[in-house]
Amino acid sequence: MHLHRFGISAVALLVGLSAAPYARALAGQQGPPPPGYGWDAPPQELNEFQRQGFHDGIEGARRDMDNHREPNVENRDEFRNPHVPQGMRHAYREGFRRGYQTAMSHLMGGQGPGPQFQQPVQQASPGYGWDAPPQELNEFQRRGFHDGIEGARRDVDNHREPNVENRDEYRHPDVPPGMWQAYQEGFRRGYQTGMSHLMGGQGSQFQQPVPPPPPPQWDAIPNEFNDIQRRGFHDGMEGARRDMDNHREPNVENRDEYRHPQLAPELREAYREGFRRGYDRAMAHMTNQPFRY
Repeated sequence: MHLHRFGISAVALLVGLSAAPYARALAGQQGPPPPGYGWDAPPQELNEFQRQGFHDGIEGARRDMDNHREPNVENRDEFRNPHVPQGMRHAYREGFRRGYQTAMSHLMGGQGPGPQFQQPVQQASPGYGWDAPPQELNEFQRRGFHDGIEGARRDVDNHREPNVENRDEYRHPDVPPGMWQAYQEGFRRGYQTGMSHLMGGQGSQFQQPVPPPPPPQWDAIPNEFNDIQRRGFHDGMEGARRDMDNHREPNVENRDEYRHPQLAPELREAYREGFRRGYDRAMAHMTNQPFRY
């Protein structure tokens, strides 16, 4: 009897020892994949906000598939209005678009409704790819270039007239006022590049550089002005109009609001600078004299 019990225990021990490696291997297979593996792993070169966008883009694609929606990243509210700091929206959207396209390509088995879902999305290295921004562009020009390409895609998708001036994000850039010119320059170049590529080089307006935009309106406030300078500019124009209406000598020094602005001392210099520019601009316009923008 004792020998029989010993034999059963020995067999059980041997079975347990032989099954342990298999159990450990199975447990290892069921755990999370190592970082950098899996079709839904964000590319290692992405920064924090790009990775956040990449993850949210994958989730957005899954929801569109589950709800049988048209696979269009532009229809995702979290892509159009990301809840991230203002300066990080560009990076977030870039990651979101890549995650969305990666997920659609995977979920649809490479049979998506357009070429963007038939091949993995790759980030263009500097100097490579038709949509890669030129290396000489600065940060705000590159941001404008990317947004210009996106604007061209939207106009083509919605059968709109290919005119960069019709893009609201070009006319009213979401960047600091002092960076408008750089952003718009990059946007225009990106829009031209996008239209030329998407239309197969058709249309003479996309085969030749687009002429520079017309000068701003005579009463347009300079983009680089801050709030106090803009206020002074507006008041300076009003002061010039009053002097003209009352047939006074056109001299900004005679305006009391220029000499004694009702502002904190540290803000007066900026206000006067804007006031003088506004006054001179209005006087030049009303007397048909040339002026600087």
